[in-house]
Amino acid sequence: MEKYKMVIVALGAAMVIASSFFCVYQLYGLVKTDAECRGLKHPKLWGFFAISGNGQSGLILYLLGRRKYPVLHMTPEQEQSMGKNKKRFGICLSFLVLGAMICVCAMLL
Repeated sequence: MEKYKMVIVALGAAMVIASSFFCVYQLYGLVKTDAECRGLKHPKLWGFFAISGNGQSGLILYLLGRRKYPVLHMTPEQEQSMGKNKKRFGICLSFLVLGAMICVCAMLL
């Protein structure tokens, strides 16, 4: 029984790690597209800056700094990209929560 418990915990931990990487990637895509729509210079750098830092301090600084720049234009491709990234981020977040719940439940039982 103890053997199965460790396997379940390992699978839950793998799910948490994989989904967290996918969440970070989707967040990068969201910030990059948003920075392009607002006309900010170096949108890839802004995307990288937003995902770096402890406690998402980079994302908070980006959100505070972008208020000065209204959305100039958004192409249909950019709208579609934003929509896909938002949906994928939500799915990744749900898998992250599910993996954490599996880990905790397996350790408690």
